[in-house]
Amino acid sequence: MKRTQIYIDESTYKFLRKESKLTGKTISEIIRESIKSRMGNKPDQILKRTDDVYGIWKNRKFDVKKHIRGLRKDRKSW
Repeated sequence: MKRTQIYIDESTYKFLRKESKLTGKTISEIIRESIKSRMGNKPDQILKRTDDVYGIWKNRKFDVKKHIRGLRKDRKSW
């Protein structure tokens, strides 16, 4: 787990403090739970998709300069 610091407005802090007393959870726990619920399983999906495509172009020959020139063919070449 990594430690971080955030700034929140007074009304948000009051809400979190009240929620903390009602639930018996720390403000940090409430914030972490809120972030996790907002994220859903997106990080896992992103990592899976990254693993799925890793190395897919490793055997392809790709001329980057030629590709960029094609994209910029409407521009003047000095």
